[in-house]
Amino acid sequence: MRQNTTSPRPNLPFQCFHTCAAPDGTAETSVLFVRGANQKRLQCTLMAFPQHEGVPVQMTYTGSRFGIHRFEAKMPLDEGSNLQFYCFKISLLSPDGETVSDAVWYSSLGMSRECPLLQHCFAFERENTHPDFVPDLICYQIFPDRFASAKGCFVIDAQRYPADEPIHANEFEYKDIDQIHCGGDIDGIIHMLPYLRALGCDGVYLTPIFKAPSVSKYDTEDYDVVDPHFGGNGALKRLRMATFGYEMRLLLNGPFNHTGDMHPWFDRQERTGKGAHHHADSPYRDFYSFKQDGEPCYWKDSPSLPKLNYSSKGVQLAIFKGKNSALRKWLQVPYGIDGWVIDAASQIGDEGTAKNNVKRLRQLCRAARKTHPGCLMLGQFSADARYVLNTDENLDGAVNYTGFLSPMRAFFGGVDLRGVPIPYTGEDLRRTLENYSVGMSQQVKLCQLNQLDNHSLPRFFKIIGGEKSLYLAALAVLYTWRGIPCIYQGDELGDVINQYEIGPRSPLPFKAMEDHHVSPYSARIQSTLTELAALRRSNTALTMGSLVFICAGGAYFGYIRLYQDRFSIVLVNASRQSVKIEQGSILFPLLAAMYLPDDAVTSDECADSGESLLIPLSGRNVRRTDHGEGLEALYELLSRENLQVSAYGQTSSSEDFSKAFISELTAGKTITMPARTTVIVNNSAKEEPHSAARSAQQDKAQPEA
Repeated sequence: MRQNTTSPRPNLPFQCFHTCAAPDGTAETSVLFVRGANQKRLQCTLMAFPQHEGVPVQMTYTGSRFGIHRFEAKMPLDEGSNLQFYCFKISLLSPDGETVSDAVWYSSLGMSRECPLLQHCFAFERENTHPDFVPDLICYQIFPDRFASAKGCFVIDAQRYPADEPIHANEFEYKDIDQIHCGGDIDGIIHMLPYLRALGCDGVYLTPIFKAPSVSKYDTEDYDVVDPHFGGNGALKRLRMATFGYEMRLLLNGPFNHTGDMHPWFDRQERTGKGAHHHADSPYRDFYSFKQDGEPCYWKDSPSLPKLNYSSKGVQLAIFKGKNSALRKWLQVPYGIDGWVIDAASQIGDEGTAKNNVKRLRQLCRAARKTHPGCLMLGQFSADARYVLNTDENLDGAVNYTGFLSPMRAFFGGVDLRGVPIPYTGEDLRRTLENYSVGMSQQVKLCQLNQLDNHSLPRFFKIIGGEKSLYLAALAVLYTWRGIPCIYQGDELGDVINQYEIGPRSPLPFKAMEDHHVSPYSARIQSTLTELAALRRSNTALTMGSLVFICAGGAYFGYIRLYQDRFSIVLVNASRQSVKIEQGSILFPLLAAMYLPDDAVTSDECADSGESLLIPLSGRNVRRTDHGEGLEALYELLSRENLQVSAYGQTSSSEDFSKAFISELTAGKTITMPARTTVIVNNSAKEEPHSAARSAQQDKAQPEA
């Protein structure tokens, strides 16, 4: 937001904090915390936009504690769009309380002199339309041909390659492995489900599996048939039944933007005599788009991938409208998959372009939910996906390239997605991720699929130079970030990735992985993934909570997750030396949300004029210049919490480290972030009042054994 540099007061005398998920997790009542000015001089207004026009609601002062004031207002929830926006106006009254001496607006982008743009406001959904299994979901993405085989080995060019140890890349020196089927199949995946469940994963996400000539299967030849290399339709039925037994979700990749050129609709090879490519009178001619010179429109200019034309009624019927269409067939029994990841989602549209993209994606989603109301609909976007995610009845979320994968690889690895070196600091990361989350509802943020690796990028372990401690630290970020953590197959191999030159599509030593004896470091990663999964599910702040950055610098950053009475503090240091930062008021959001409940007492406790707390107008809501004066009592309350400290990286979890870190954290002065380490601090669930007494009474009421 632009700063009004001509203002006589470019700094603000107070600090604000608000989040949809704190303190009570609901959006009906908006709560705003303000610090740094006497509450009698504050006038706070909630500006809601229930039908896109601003509706001001005067906020009620509900109490103060330790110099922090609490204001609240009921959200005007008129009929209209499910996605609602709002912001706040904070006015500083003159000492006599009669006139306004200063005023600012507060939104997701921080503070500004102007009313923020609608897309920069806080956002929430009146009704949560997303699947209820999403918050706890942890996925494992599989490239079926290279993951596991029911035969117990890979068969490549009629040669057997055992899977009880890694296969060195030199074995394929004279073979183009990208063009050869290696023998991985769906029954092999079934055999590995206990292994995946032990890692803590309760979701399996498969890259395309439909019949196609290539190894990747993005060039679909038949949407009705699972590729025979993978075991056919029967294998998918068996996998679905097996995942039910292990209480796991099953997601498939939907390559619905284009077909392969061998699909009978297109038929480049002229096998049917009525394909669109060679016959202008073909019944499938309008399934595709052709330029004036007669050349078809291809995806990424690849002749093997002709784009589908969604303005064609035939395409609509075949892909999503028909009861047994490509989208709906696999959502029904006996397959009953739990959702789709729509491939190239930003490109789906009419006439060889992305025309009507939002409309077509909405149609796909409506058709899917009509067939399976609780299914998860995600999209594959390599760039900004918010133009779709901020529309009603559309995708639940996206594969989070812009909001996680790309900036995290840049921060930890120093390269962009094309491998070009890029200097990227913690401050760059904070700015990128904060900006991307602006205007997106908390519910949608929880549906973003976060990865460090996938089948089309160089291994994350390789781009960070094989730094073992840094790798563990990055995995801890993946599991504590807002959204769905997704491990890509082989991420748990660790040091053998570099040793054996294992790429994103290399055959994996699945037997050795299952037995945890690929390497000692690989076994450590496997146990770490299991531990992180349990840690994530033990704290609702990590599954349901909002995310607020609290610090960022050259090679470090930190954030907190908040939900009701639970929180998690995550501090990440990627440098080779420890970093000491001043706490100041960086924990203000946490302290306010946790320790200013609804029954905060009304008092004149804070008579601060505000002159000692000057905050740059262009700053975010948690980056301040003060030293945290007045928060000491809240830190004392923090010290009473039952805190658990976990460390991943160069510094490992230990009782001594935990005691020292908690002591420093609750002192409220400085925080020391150990080198090459992610530190996670969780609080325990608070026992409900009288719950122990109720339990005792229930025990008494039970008959003796």
